[in-house]
Amino acid sequence: MSTATLVRMVRDPRSGQVHLPNETVSVLAVLQNIDRTLLKVRWQAGGDCVVFPEDLESPDVAPLMKEATERQPQARSLADVARFCTEL
Repeated sequence: MSTATLVRMVRDPRSGQVHLPNETVSVLAVLQNIDRTLLKVRWQAGGDCVVFPEDLESPDVAPLMKEATERQPQARSLADVARFCTEL
């Protein structure tokens, strides 16, 4: 399981709890939904949520993105993945 750090404030839509930048989260899964990549994370305090990749900063997420893209190549182009990896 990879870990990442929030780069901006994120509100969990289920609980309404606000999570601040620099909070460490565990990345549980990479999801594809309507040509958009989402990450399922577990908060430090517990509970799961789906966030956008732009909300996280971690080089550990890049291999997960690559693996998800290889499983669903039509969802993202390799150029998109390379751009995302350099943004991390």
